[in-house]
Amino acid sequence: MAQTEQELLSSITNHDEYNSLSSTMMLAKKRRQYYLRPMKLFIISSIGAELLFLLIGISFFSGFKDIFYKILWTLFFCGIGMGSTMGTLINIFITDRYFNYKAIFGSLILGLIVFGTCNILCFRLDHHFDYFGAIKYPIFFLSKGFLAGILGSLLNGYLLFNANGQKLLIKMGF
Repeated sequence: MAQTEQELLSSITNHDEYNSLSSTMMLAKKRRQYYLRPMKLFIISSIGAELLFLLIGISFFSGFKDIFYKILWTLFFCGIGMGSTMGTLINIFITDRYFNYKAIFGSLILGLIVFGTCNILCFRLDHHFDYFGAIKYPIFFLSKGFLAGILGSLLNGYLLFNANGQKLLIKMGF
């Protein structure tokens, strides 16, 4: 039977066992935050990049036509989807395995795969909807996506896997 945390703590009579359980729970909470950090960081940065792409699309290409679908496409499907995917892949392949430059390079490789694939998919989709300029300005469309993916992967890799980057994340509340 599963016991609640309080029942488990109250059933322990030995003070050392209580301290051990308490420290284990504190360590687990700390580790949980450590693994959530890539998810949060990549989701926030992906949504930020997609917000910029949305503003460019509204300002220069299609205006406010179908704004609900553009918001759904950019901020929810692409922003949350790419950020979640990157955060998960970072945790699976890099976190606790590589540090510093190897981890940053690994972030770049994963970013090129994930963001590059999404960029090409969106390029193909935009040929049907013509929201973001893929038909008239294909070089611009593809280059902004790849550039954002490269810069975002390098920056997030630095923040996650470099000591100075981690200090900055802690200052920012991550």
